[in-house]
Amino acid sequence: MKDPKKVRQGRRNRQRGAELQRYAVRTAKEVGLEAYNRDRGGAQHELGDIEIEGKWYGCKRRKTIASWLKPEKQEDGVVIREDRGRAMMVIDYDKFVWMLSIVKEKLDV
Repeated sequence: MKDPKKVRQGRRNRQRGAELQRYAVRTAKEVGLEAYNRDRGGAQHELGDIEIEGKWYGCKRRKTIASWLKPEKQEDGVVIREDRGRAMMVIDYDKFVWMLSIVKEKLDV
C-alpha cells in the first residue's frame, strides 16, 4: 500500500503547478492577451501547459530555483545558454506579458 504522506506530497505539487498555470493565464488575460490553460486535469497536452496568443509555454514551479537564473543588481533579465544550445531569456512574467501585449497592440493596428 502507498504511504499516505507521499500521496499527499504529490497532490500538493500538482496543486502548486495548477496554481501557476492559472496565474499565468489570468495575468495574460488581464493585459488583453488570448490565453488558455491547456493542461487541465493533468492531461499533459503534448504542445505545452498554457497557450498565449497561439504560442505554447510550459509552466515549472519549484520550491527554489537556482540563484544564478535570477536577475541581480538592476538587471531586467538574464540571458542563459547551455553548451551547444540556444540562448534563452529569463525575465519577470508580468513584464513578459506586458511586452507581449504591446507587440499584439502594434500588430493589430
